[in-house]
Amino acid sequence: MNERHFRLYERIVAIEDSLEALGPIDKLIERIEELEKMVKQTKTVLGFDEACKYIGVSESLLYKLTAAKEVPYYKPRGKMLYFNREEIDKWLLQNKQEVIGMVTKIEIDNPKE
Repeated sequence: MNERHFRLYERIVAIEDSLEALGPIDKLIERIEELEKMVKQTKTVLGFDEACKYIGVSESLLYKLTAAKEVPYYKPRGKMLYFNREEIDKWLLQNKQEVIGMVTKIEIDNPKE
């Protein structure tokens, strides 16, 4: 084996070692998704695509909600839409529905005879 082939072989071995150290690809994908979740949880301003994913709605529905001014959003340059995560959370949690027949711990501990 000449020197050029030997260097190529060393590079291939180094690449294989690096890939082996990373582990299975599905585990890498899971780690990346977890990191993306953590980043999204710390961001205060979301872009349009991020807001769709965060809220769990399609792009067309979010466009309809913004056009109807039903969801809080910002257009700093007149085109791009941005969303404040805290405002989105408040919007999502509006109109709380009370549970009918909610049993409290007091009622369980002290049943009426």
